[in-house]
Order: sequence, then structure tokens, then C-alpha cells
Amino acid sequence: MDDAEHLHQLAVAAGRENSYPRALELVAEARARTTDPNLLARLDVTAAYGEAETGNLARAIALCEGVLESDGVEPLTIGLALGQLGLLHTRNGDAAEAERRLTAAIAQLTGVPEHLGVASLNRGVMFLEHGNADRAAEDFTTAAEQFALAGIPTERAKAIYNLGCAQLQRNDLIAAMKGMDEAGPTLAALSPVNSAIVAQDRAEMLVAAGRAHEAIEALQSAAAAFGREGLRRFQAECEFDLARTLLAQDPARSKSVAQHAARVFGAQGSTSWAARAKAIAIEAEIQDGATGKDLLTRGDVLATELTGSGLRPEAHRLGLNLARLALRRKDLPGAALRLAKIPVTTDSAITTRLLAREVRAELAAARGQDGRARMYARNGLAELHAWQATFGSLDLQTSAAGHGQHLARLGLRAAMHDGNPEVVFEWSERARALASRVSALRPPPDPELAADLTALRVADPKDLATRRMLRDRIRAHSWFAAQGTIGEPTDLATLQARLAADDSALIAHVVLDGTLTALAATGTDAAVIPLGDAVAVRTLLDRIAADLDFAAQNRDGGMAAAIRTSLRADLAQLADVLVRPVLATVGYRRLVLTPSALLSGTPWTELPGLIGRPITVPTSATRWVQQAAEPIAAVREVGFLAGPRLSRSQEEVQRAKQSWPRGHVLGGDEADAARAGWLAARVDLLHIAGHGSHPGDHPLFAAVELADGPWFGHDIDLLPRVPEVVVLSACDLGQISVVHGEESVGMSAVWLHTGTRAVVSSLALLSDDLACEVFASWHHLVSTGVAPADALAQVSAATDDVLPLLCFGAGW
Repeated sequence: MDDAEHLHQLAVAAGRENSYPRALELVAEARARTTDPNLLARLDVTAAYGEAETGNLARAIALCEGVLESDGVEPLTIGLALGQLGLLHTRNGDAAEAERRLTAAIAQLTGVPEHLGVASLNRGVMFLEHGNADRAAEDFTTAAEQFALAGIPTERAKAIYNLGCAQLQRNDLIAAMKGMDEAGPTLAALSPVNSAIVAQDRAEMLVAAGRAHEAIEALQSAAAAFGREGLRRFQAECEFDLARTLLAQDPARSKSVAQHAARVFGAQGSTSWAARAKAIAIEAEIQDGATGKDLLTRGDVLATELTGSGLRPEAHRLGLNLARLALRRKDLPGAALRLAKIPVTTDSAITTRLLAREVRAELAAARGQDGRARMYARNGLAELHAWQATFGSLDLQTSAAGHGQHLARLGLRAAMHDGNPEVVFEWSERARALASRVSALRPPPDPELAADLTALRVADPKDLATRRMLRDRIRAHSWFAAQGTIGEPTDLATLQARLAADDSALIAHVVLDGTLTALAATGTDAAVIPLGDAVAVRTLLDRIAADLDFAAQNRDGGMAAAIRTSLRADLAQLADVLVRPVLATVGYRRLVLTPSALLSGTPWTELPGLIGRPITVPTSATRWVQQAAEPIAAVREVGFLAGPRLSRSQEEVQRAKQSWPRGHVLGGDEADAARAGWLAARVDLLHIAGHGSHPGDHPLFAAVELADGPWFGHDIDLLPRVPEVVVLSACDLGQISVVHGEESVGMSAVWLHTGTRAVVSSLALLSDDLACEVFASWHHLVSTGVAPADALAQVSAATDDVLPLLCFGAGW
């Protein structure tokens, strides 16, 4: 039969595994077996947290207060009771009392590593919840050290994990990821509840990284797990995070989820948590377009309550949203007064700082101060880019760009209202370069990432769980790439000097509020030209995309001529909108195109007015100016990869190789990922002929099929050196996915991000026989010194087929 002490230890273990009902049962059994006042006190301390987590916070506090008033209780137990009280007051939102009790506990427990670690951990949580990330990090570091001394690895993992949460609040996304990734698996393995807690916290990191959809999935799963365990408080906290995440995606649902969480918190007596949830519900109403005056009244009451509970960061964020509401109600003085009362500093969360810039820009625009609106938007984007520069991953940079979308639109709207070509050009660049303004350094070798990519290559396609696990791990690895450097957009005068030197012209297409506009510039002229309705153009492009694929599959036969005729008619209609209005400005020059993401998939080289004209599509005009200042390096070493299951891939690369005295071909079983990487790092021009895939959800997993499986965009990012020019003669690899606003990612973008100067690839299906013919001609021209974009223009003009090839980057 178990004695009381042993039963107590079992209760403690059950509590650590979040099995609170079982812990309370064991405590009750132990109480019946002892009269020792100190052990009874320890049992009360253990029971207190279980009572709190099962909804009886008042009884939990009473149990601990009773221990402090009892006789015959040892100093260690007094320290434990103080620590437990501090934790309970943290959960109740009473920050001042929580800090007082926990600080007393830490003083009482000094010299007892295990318990000092727990008290430090709990005080760190309290500081974290109230926005004091620096003090939280200090406490979590102390806790990790104490648990290491005590030899308790799981508790040390909790401290490391929470330190990662503090780093996230400090806006250090990479340090947060490292801490959570180091400790998360250890904690998740302890129990289903711990697994759900890890998923919940990781969701917050995903939100910071701009991956809101993934965060929502994780939070829904975690909330369901807490519900299955009957842990309503945990479930409510998870719903609070879910509501906050849903704000921008689905404000109506955000309001509903937040209100439910507020009711649960209220029923448990946790008034500060209830106030936090109610604040999210009000923010959701504002996000959804509400204008009622009662919202301002309720919001002001809640902001005061949050401030009184020590939750100043959340009070400030609510206040910024209330200022936006006042602005929407045309109360400009009231909005300005509210903004003036809200302190936003460099220590504020990056999302709060950006929100403050947004509302200030909106106020300036409402006052007709377009210049000030642009200034606030510009300064906000500068803060975003400074934060983005702390991580070099293309995946993270592109995802995080979503935080700047609204600022970019505000600046662009103010620029369009101004109408000055110089101003419009600046903001067309800022809007499209939310990610590409940060240039990453080459990452160091990462054997673990390389091993995971190999495992994914050979994984059974039917083993979806393993493939998903590997994909998630690969993305997490890639997030730790080297930090980047920030570049400022070029100005119109600098661009025009470069255009004049190359006898080129620029067309920057801008989409704003459903309207399409072009900025056309040459070395001497610049004009802002309205083009019309953007939605109609996108509808036409979708039809053209389907026809391009159909034409590639029906190049010969009775339908071929009819398909081409129909396609040419649609292309002519598209050119009437996108090309004809700008021809008077650009004349017949080489063209640099920086189209809006809405125009992705446009076969520019096949539009009447552009056929036979050299065209290059860089990530931004700024990047093109930087690269075009130097001529394309002479091509000496050329590599060819011929993938499997492509009827004429071997013929394609062999014919192309004939133009090059130093050509190297990998085909058959030799064309595997390892040899492909070796070849790519040693040649000046790489030609890949193979089947491509382009998953729209995570485009860095776009891949070309090689002998041993897919060669991913992530593989490219690991190369120590990349070719100057890359040809992707693989269907689908020229496609891009629009991730946020004007940001797009795909295999072509990956090569450009890693340093390749020019990528020639197809926007749609490209038939094997056409690719074989066209690229043989293209290589012949390039081998004689013709620039990649110039060569592509010549071969496009020489064929009757519709050729959906484009040169991305700097093609001359």
C-alpha cells in the first residue's frame, strides 16, 4: 500500500503531465494517510494548481494562503506556497501580487535548484504575459541553469522553450525559433497536452513569420486537444490566440472565438484574461468595418482595464485600433489625440510599431497630406526591412513581407494621388520589393538540411505523414540562414541613366484598388499611363494560361491551327490593354518589365508590339540597375542536366551542347541531385531539361525531377556557388506563386535570390519537341556572345508557335 509521501510524489508527477483530475485524486488519498503538518501543507500546495486548472481558482488561492498561516510548516514549504500563489495570481492577471509573491519565493528557495528553477520559471512567465520580455528572459535563463544543476532535463527544456517565447516578444524571430526547436520536441513527447501547448506557442511564431494560415490550423488542433482533455482554461487561452490570429483573415470569426474565450475566462474569475479577449473582439469589429460610437466607449473602458492590470502592450494596440475607428468616423482631431497618447517605442512589438505607422499614415492621407502619408509608410517599411534583415531565408523574408502590405498600399495610394512619375516609381519599387530589398548572404553548409532533403527525395509518395514532417523540418532549417543586408530602392534619375546607357525602357505595372496603371520610362522621358480595369485583365490571363497548355499538347493535328488562332486573338486583346497605350513612350527599345503580381503568367514575348523585342523581368528595377551596370560574364563552362521520363531531353541537351566546346552533360542515372549540385556550382551556364513541379502552397519546394527524385528550390539555396545563367526547360518551373501582395516565389525566383543573374524559363507547359528546337537555336546565339534576353527575342520571332518563355533577372 502506498504511503502518503509516495502518493504525493505521484500527484506531483501527474500535475507535470497536466493530468490534474488524477493529481487531485492522489492528493486526497494522501491526505487521508498522514497527520504530518508539513506534508499536509505540501499536499495543499500541490492541490492548488490542480484546483486552478480545473476551474476553482478561489479555492486554489485559499489553499496556499492557508499554508502560509499554518504552524509546523518548514521554510522550504513556505517558499513553495509563495511560488504557487505567485503563479495563481499570474493566471488571475494580478501582476503586482504575482511579482510580490514570486520574488519572495525566489528569496526563500535560494540554494534549492529544483524549486528555485520553478519559481524563476513562473516569474518569467508572469513578466512575459505582461510584456516585460527582458526580465522574462533573465528569469528563464536562471531557471534553465538551476534545472541543469538539479539534473531535470524536461524542466530545463521548459525554461529554454519559454526563453524562445521571450525572444519572440523581443522581435528576435530566429533566436525564438532556435529555442523552441531545441526544446519543443522534448516537451511535446511528454503528453498530448504538452504537445498541444507546443503547437499553440509555435503558432504564435508562425504568425510572426507571416504564416497565418498554418498558425490557424495549429491553433485549431491545439484547442481541440485541450477540449478533449477537459482543460477549459488551456482551451480558452488557445482560443484567445486563435482569435488574435484570425483578425486579418476572418474578423467575424475572430470576434466569435474571442467572445467565447472571454466567457470562459469570466466564468473562472480571470478578469484580466477576459478583458484581453474582449479587446480582441472589439479589434475584430473594427477590422470588419464597424463604425458605431459604442465601440469607442467600450474600447476605452477595456483599454483602462488592461492598463490597470499591467497589460500595457495590449492596451496600446487596442488604443491604436480605436484611433483608426475614430478616423473612420471622420473624427480627425479625436484620432490625432488618441495617437498622441499611445507610446510606441523600439521595444514595442514589430506588429504594434507597424500598426502605429499605418494609422498615422491613414490620418495624414485623410488630412490631404500625401507627403506625410508617404513618410509614415516609408518609415514603417524601413522598420520592417530592418527586422527582416535579421534573417536571410527567402522563405521567411517573403512570408514576413505580409506585415508590410497595408503600409505599401498606403504609400502607393498617396503616390498615385500625387501623380509625379518619380514618386510613383519610388512606390512601385517599394510595393514590389517587400522581400527583395533584403539581400541574403550565402548560407553556411548545413549537413542536417541536406540529409532531410535527401530523405524527402526518396520518401514514399504515399507516406504523407513522413513527407510532411520532413517538409516542416526543412523549412525550419532554412529559416536559420545567414542574416541579410538592406538595400534602398533606386530613384528614377538613376534608373533613367541606366536605361539611356542600354537604350532600354522600363514598364512598371501597378495595380491599386482594382485599377491597372503603367509607369513607362526611357532615358529621357517618363509617364504615368492609366490602363483600366485590372479584374478583366486577370480573367483574360486565366483563359490564356489554359489555352497555352492546350496548345502545347496539341501542336499538330486538325485543332492546332484553330487553337493558335484563338490564342493569338486573346494575346492581341491583352496587348491592346497592356502594350499599345505605352508604345508611344517606350518606342522600339529593349524592355525591362516589373509587372504587378496580378499579371503573373503574362507571356510578354508573345504580345503584339513586343514580339521580337528583348525583354527581361527582374525582381525589381533596383536589382536590375545593380546588375546591368556590369556586362554578363563570359560563358566558358556549360552544364546540361537531362531528367527522366522526358522523350527528347537527351536529344535537347546533346543538340544544345554542340554549340559549346566545354559542355558537360549529366543524363540517365548520373543525373541525380548530388551530381547536379556539383555541376551547378562549377559552370557559368546551366541548362536543365526535365519534368518540373510547382506546388503553390510552398513554392520553395518547386522541383525538377532527376534520376533519384526531385531537386528542390531548397537544394538550390544550399549551393556554394550558382551559375550566371540558368535555363529551366521544364514545364511549370517558370510559374510563380503570389505569397503577399506583390511578392512572388518560385524556382526562377530561388535561382535569382541565390545570385544567378538571368533565368530563362517557361510560364506554361512547353512541348518536348518545341523545347528541343528552340533551345538549340538559343544556345547557338548565346555561344556567339548574344545576351540571353536578346537571343530569346530572336528565337521567339522565328517560330510560328506561341512560345511562353521569359528571361527573368538581368538578361543583358
